[in-house]
Amino acid sequence: MSPSRRTLIRAGAALPLAGLPEQGGGLPEQGGGLPEQGGGMPEQGGGLPARGAGRPGRGAGPDWTALAAAVDGAVVLPGTGAYDDARRLVDPRFDGVRPPAVVRCAHGGDVAEAIRFARRSRLPVITRGGGHSYVGASTGTGSIVLDLRALDAVSYDTGSRTATIGGGARLMEVYTTLGAARVSVPSGSCGSVGIGGITLGGGVGMASSAYGLTCDAVVGANLVTADGVLRGVHAGREPELFWALRGGGGGQFGVVTGWRMRTHPATTAGTFKLSFRWADAARVAAGWQARLATAPDETWSTCQFTSDAKGRLGVRVSGFVLDGRADAEAAAIVAAIGRDPSAATLDRRPYLDVVRDRAGCDDTASCAVRSTELVGSEVFSAVVPPAGIAALLAVVERRARARRPGVAKFKRMTGAQSRVAVDATAFPWRGVRTMLQWLVESPTADAAAARDAYAWIDGGHRAMARWSAGRYVNYLEPDPAALPRYHGRHLARLRRVRAAADPQRLFRSAYAL
Repeated sequence: MSPSRRTLIRAGAALPLAGLPEQGGGLPEQGGGLPEQGGGMPEQGGGLPARGAGRPGRGAGPDWTALAAAVDGAVVLPGTGAYDDARRLVDPRFDGVRPPAVVRCAHGGDVAEAIRFARRSRLPVITRGGGHSYVGASTGTGSIVLDLRALDAVSYDTGSRTATIGGGARLMEVYTTLGAARVSVPSGSCGSVGIGGITLGGGVGMASSAYGLTCDAVVGANLVTADGVLRGVHAGREPELFWALRGGGGGQFGVVTGWRMRTHPATTAGTFKLSFRWADAARVAAGWQARLATAPDETWSTCQFTSDAKGRLGVRVSGFVLDGRADAEAAAIVAAIGRDPSAATLDRRPYLDVVRDRAGCDDTASCAVRSTELVGSEVFSAVVPPAGIAALLAVVERRARARRPGVAKFKRMTGAQSRVAVDATAFPWRGVRTMLQWLVESPTADAAAARDAYAWIDGGHRAMARWSAGRYVNYLEPDPAALPRYHGRHLARLRRVRAAADPQRLFRSAYAL
């Protein structure tokens, strides 16, 4: 590569999210805008085959040496010492997947160079951030994997009260850096989850009712599209692409190398955990749902029903009060339920301590524990009636009789997150009441355990079908035919955006639109 070429790539990598004007204007841009409808990105080399092929005109396969010389990060290939570490995801279920190369990108310019190389070599591209995809969508046989974890810088601008966050940053990095300034962004609880994946899918968490979803905090993004161009997008530039990045799901519109987000104050949080007898489970579900109608925005809570490997059943309501005490909210929930809890724990602590407690770790290294989790979801647009609660509890009870672990957890979806206009972002579930997460934390990663867990989750879907309005895209299940359930009324629009941004389907996934 000539010095001038490398200089150009590094200049592209340096497009600063901090350069986004506070009002009007936009991020620095290269290469022009996306066509609004039906058009395609500039094409090189024609369509992509189903599996990686050699570089056009050569029979020896992709020229990995040339790619390694063109990037500042590392190109990790099978047979090298770093390969197993580079290719592994959080869930050991996907350890058998062996991509032809993992590119550990050092900056946005590396992402752009790798995408251009993939086009020339006619290889599909998959993005890996935190590596938490429940269906293994951040790796693939025959696809170049772009590892963004080195793009992890986080900074805070006091003037605009916005955060600039690298596309590969993990949540604990984000929370810790912003916590030093006593601010945060609304997001989830798993510390090693990548900011990119959770934002692209929506982002539900303890600040959602007060400040909205993670995607609602986004005011701008830098991403590399399928033509290898690094672009800045926001509401005034590439509005359709910007819309899709906020809740439309990951890995198909481009590779986000950086975000700019609004922050919210984060000083303290009151916490509460209320345990109840299983005999009161139906009353707990009814009372907790009733409380959501009047609960203030600064509160957020979950209501969960569990089975463990010994067949024991549990009921728990847990929640948070931002910058306040938990006493009043816990008392209001107990009053709505009409039964006293069998155990109760209330506390008030610094916000960052609460986040770390929820994550079960203090930093990115300690958060990086590998585990196997199988998940599913339902979205409820109305209060789940007694018949629906009875059906749900029966699903959990069957799990207990089989002496298998399983969780059915309701999450609050009212408050600020519900008052965003349904078409303002790609996240389709505005104005709904609750979301239900089905969760099996498996002690093993074998195929039999996965089949057993998903069979139980499928049974849950059937039991709740009368009341469920859809599913949450960040809780994907291994059934590509179910994609319409995740995107609701936005499916057709998302497909138009994807067709314009990636007409040759460079970003390859079984779960792509």
